[in-house]
Amino acid sequence: MINKHLTDHGNTTANGPQTVLITGADSQLAKALQRRSSTIAQAFRLIPLTREQLDISDALVVAKAFSEYRPDWVINCAAYNGVDDAEREPELAYRVNSLGPELLAKQCVNLGARLVHISSDYVFNGGVFSGEGISGGAFDCDVVSSDTCHSHKTSPYRETDSPSPLSVYGKSKLAGENAVLGLLGERALVIRTAWLYGQDGHNFVKTMLKLMQTQASLTVIDDQIGSPTWSDALAHTVWQLILKQGQGMFHYAGLGECSWYHFACEIQRQALQFKLLTKQIPIVPIDSAGYAAKALMQGKSLALRPSYSALCSEKLQHFMAMPELQTQNLQNNQDLLMSIVWQDWRQQLKIMLQSM
Repeated sequence: MINKHLTDHGNTTANGPQTVLITGADSQLAKALQRRSSTIAQAFRLIPLTREQLDISDALVVAKAFSEYRPDWVINCAAYNGVDDAEREPELAYRVNSLGPELLAKQCVNLGARLVHISSDYVFNGGVFSGEGISGGAFDCDVVSSDTCHSHKTSPYRETDSPSPLSVYGKSKLAGENAVLGLLGERALVIRTAWLYGQDGHNFVKTMLKLMQTQASLTVIDDQIGSPTWSDALAHTVWQLILKQGQGMFHYAGLGECSWYHFACEIQRQALQFKLLTKQIPIVPIDSAGYAAKALMQGKSLALRPSYSALCSEKLQHFMAMPELQTQNLQNNQDLLMSIVWQDWRQQLKIMLQSM
């Protein structure tokens, strides 16, 4: 399989397609990137490699992969995503989320390649801050007053907001961001996203659907607020940013925000509508402290999570709206791409569930 990849996706020619190496190829985002790659088929040749094929935390393995495939772009979908597990095995979390991106970035420096690195809303703490914005619309994240001060954030985080992670997972993701941006500068593209779900992999939507089929009731946290994001919409965003030679930091998430509880309720409502479920079960809200106490009684320790981590995608929206984005590679798919990318999170969920 690897030899076939090497044959079919060789080094780029002067005028031919560019080579894109995708790490973590069995992750939900990597699969979405491959599924949605038809929109850019003439521009790029893909080399998706799983963790077994490319362990990004192994310097020798990374160097060998770059020597063999000589990518023009690398999209790093490899990550340690166990937020609670990271508290028990921080070394592994840092090795994958911090050292891995650093090794990729160093090889990109040597080769002159660009790196797209995916990060997380959990680099923020949702806590005390000044100069809060009030969200009154899809992209209304403007600062209201410099002397406004609150104990909890209630407006979406911008790229200019200072990160302050609460958990080992969040700290390891922030370390990865800093390594990539520090080493690559203008050849780095970091995309923070939030509450990712999709048809593939392990995620909240798939877990809820399974539990709703097997449990008599569910208890779901109601005091953590974020932005659910469909992996296919993020995949569209990544391809568009690559086509447009995006650089630096961008936030992308489904529009709007909700709690895990309201997310679960909407999943059940839509799943019943599309006949993915046959019966409705009670969903009971619980606060984070109560949920953690229940977990502790069962011998489980939970990582701290931000009470609010919704992301503002306004910078990305303006960047994508620039005229030069209209490339021949998107052709007639432009309207479709934009309609999916800039949908409210409920609509993204609807599109995903309808495809199941």
